This record gives sequence, structure tokens and C-alpha cells, in this order.
Amino acid sequence: MPPEIKHRWLFSVRFKLFGIYLLIILIISGCILGIFPKIFQAYMLERSQEDLLTTKQIIQETLEQTSFQTTLYMREKLDAVARAKGIEIWICKQPITQTDGSIVVPTIRLGGDTDTQDLQLSSESAVFIEAVRTGQMQDRMYEDQFPEYYSQKTMTLAYSTLYYENVLAREMNVESTAVILLNIGLRDISNSVHNMLLVVLIVFGLISILVAIMIGYLANSIVTPVNQMREIAAAITQGDFSKKVEICTRDEIADLAKTFNLMAVELQEVEETQQAFIANISHDFRSPLTSIRGFVQAMLDGVIPPDQYDKYLNIVFDETNRLSKLANDLLELNRMESGRDELHIVRFDINEMIRKLMLGFEQRAEEKKLQIEFKFAQERLYVNADLDKIQRVIYNLIDNAIKFTNEGDSITISSDIINRKASVSVQDTGIGMDEEAVRHIFERFHKGDKSRGLNKTGMGLGLAIVKQIIVNHGEGIQVFSKEGEGTKFTFTLPLANQVSFIEKK
Repeated sequence: MPPEIKHRWLFSVRFKLFGIYLLIILIISGCILGIFPKIFQAYMLERSQEDLLTTKQIIQETLEQTSFQTTLYMREKLDAVARAKGIEIWICKQPITQTDGSIVVPTIRLGGDTDTQDLQLSSESAVFIEAVRTGQMQDRMYEDQFPEYYSQKTMTLAYSTLYYENVLAREMNVESTAVILLNIGLRDISNSVHNMLLVVLIVFGLISILVAIMIGYLANSIVTPVNQMREIAAAITQGDFSKKVEICTRDEIADLAKTFNLMAVELQEVEETQQAFIANISHDFRSPLTSIRGFVQAMLDGVIPPDQYDKYLNIVFDETNRLSKLANDLLELNRMESGRDELHIVRFDINEMIRKLMLGFEQRAEEKKLQIEFKFAQERLYVNADLDKIQRVIYNLIDNAIKFTNEGDSITISSDIINRKASVSVQDTGIGMDEEAVRHIFERFHKGDKSRGLNKTGMGLGLAIVKQIIVNHGEGIQVFSKEGEGTKFTFTLPLANQVSFIEKK
């Protein structure tokens, strides 16, 4: 198996979509695991600090209400606040050094297991409390300040305040300084971060699975019609135009599938047209070539006597002219359709041109006793167009009208101004055409049975050239016909800018 086929899945749309999806999942997962815990932890720490500051404000307000005395009301209120916020409040008095060298700090502990308990602290902690008491360290947040009492990570807000030991001290205005320590454990923050991270990962995992299913559906909705188009394209290269892409959506893929199906239909029509073209051109070339070969062979074999050579050589000459005209018309039509045929736009009176052209048909019209009528809305009608090519258009239309009219019929040539354009019509009362013939009238080599019966020298290129000339002028041509009643061709041309005119409404 060739490497490009063996590893084709690496370049498939499914692989690319899921590869991009997995890359996005990895990036988001990295952000969740690396950034989210830090952001959430910082948020929880900020909340804890706000709780400490709020508790400090409540303590100050409570002390003011109790005239800075440690009453039972104060303890009960602060204990409730501390338990509600998960904070332990230490109201520390001046440290006392025992005889054994240990340091004891008389303390009121609120929010814990007991409300009164002297603290036995290390010298470092005692120094810290004394620094707060003396004002060296005030209103700051400290982490893990009392490891001898807390095994978990803690945050402490420390500050000092004045108070009165009792009523007598207040009456005597003997103030004391207490150190307030607000301690909050950070273990709950870590647990909250882990729990929230777990919830986020679960939700993200469920969303990822759902998105993966949706991407799989999206990939199938894209890949399936694309694969169908690839298979059908391969079938088209083999000449099979019968298969179509199944359309079950209303998105851009459906539009592409519709366009592809339309392209397949048009390719089939092109194939049929090409086959018909080859068949027609083979027929039109074979007939004169057969005549030429037959007459030349008869002369060489002595079947035709020398005294009749002139007669049959003239026939051979006419047939070669027919072949030459057919080849020239094909080359000219191809040149027009490819846009390589340059137009020489001039200003001329199309009514005058029609009158002059009709002079060349007088003899044929008299032989068939045709009635020729001109209906010009204006005496002169100036247009901007290629004079020679428009002359050929009108010549072919009049020639066809004379061919397909019976003796005594009429032909009407008219011109008018409609919708700010010059409109020219050639109408006859001849044999007409059915709807099928009208649909194909401008196709190459289309003659129809009537045309072949009446005019076997026709090649079916005249009207195709007529239409292409009009199209190259940026205008349109229409045909109206009914079998047994006649045919009418109408085309438009741009008016000359220099001419003032009265438009027919």
C-alpha cells in the first residue's frame, strides 16, 4: 500500500477536527489545573481576610458598648461571631514568666472549645505578642504565627486595644492594654479549593464528552457528503452520471451538494451535447465527402464520360464550398463563444440597413410570391453595434423566414424603441415550430425534421451564430412560434447616444 494511502487518515477531516478538539481540551485542562486553583485560593484568602477585618470591627464596637470592659455580654456576643465565621479570638493580657522559665499569657479564647485558658507560648510567640502590645506590629496579617497551637496553616490578624480590668479600674481610670489575635484556619480553604476543582473537572469532563459527540456528528455531516461527492466524481470520470449526492441538511454543505448535483447534470448535458455534436458534424461532413468521393471515383473509373466532367466537377466544387463554409462557421462560432471575436462598434441606421439587405432577397420573395412588409416606428433608428455582424443576424433571420414560408405567405420586418432599447423583429406566417423545436432552436446543428425536409443543405449553425452575436453585444434574442401559424424572432440593440427618440410606452 502506498504511504500516501496508508497514512491518509492523518490528513482526514475527522482527524483534524478531533486533533484540534483534543488540543483545546489539553489547553483548557492545563488552565483549570494550573490557574483555577490559584485564582480560587486567592479569592478564598481574600474572603478570609475580609472576615478577619469584619470581626475586628465587631470586637471594637462590642468593646465600646461595654465601656471596654470584659463582661459576660461581650464574651457571648464575640463567641457567637467567632463561631459563625470560623475564627478563634484571643484576647491576650501581658505575658507572665514562670519560675521554670516558661511564659504564660492570661487569655480569653472565644470561638474555640473553651473561653478562658492561659496560653503557654514559646519565646518567639511571646516576643511577637509583646511587639504587638507596644505598637511595633499592628493591623497586619501573619501566617502560621502559633505552630505550637495549630497544626494546620493559619492566618492571624494582630492588633492592640485599651480596656479596663473591672469597674473599679474604670472609675480610677486605670487603663490596660490587651492584644487581640484573630486566628482563622486555612485548611477549609484548601478543602474548598479541592472540592471546587473536582466539581469543575467533572462538569468539564461531561461537557467535553458532549462536545466530542457533537464534533463527531459535525464531522460525519461534513465527511459523508464529501465522500459521496468523491465517489460520484470518480463515477463521472467513468461516464456514469446517474448517481446523485443525498441532501438531508440546509447548510453550506447542502448548498455544495446541490451545486455538485447540478454540475453533474450539466456535465451529462455537455456529454450528450458533445456526442450529438460529433454525430451531427460527422453527418454533415460525411454527406458532401461521400458525394465528392463518388463523383471523383466515377471519373477515374470512366463511368462518367469526359464530356460530362464540367457538370460533375461543378457539383464537387459546390460540395467543397459547403465543407469550407461549415468549417468557417464552426471556427467563427468557437471564436465568438470564447470571447476572442472583437466587436467593431459603430453608429448606423438599422432601418436603412434592413431595406438594403431586403433588396438581395427580392428575387426569392417574388418566386414564392411572398408579401414583404416593413413596420418601422421611426423613419430612422440609430444603434451602436457591429455593422457587419448585425447585418449577418438580420440576413440569417430573413433567409430562414423565406425558407420556411409557403407560397403566398407574408414576412413582416419591424423596428421599435422599447425600454430605451432598439427592438427588431422578423416575423413570418410559415410552417412554425413545436415547443420542442423552439427549446433547441439556438443549439448547434439543430435543424428539426422540417428543416431537413425542406432544406437539406442547411448545417444548423446559422441561428447559433445569430444568438452568439447578440449575446456578445450584451443583448438578448427571443423566439415565438406556433406550429402551422409562423415564427417571430425579436432581438434588442443599444440605441446610439447621440439620437433623441420618442419611446413607445
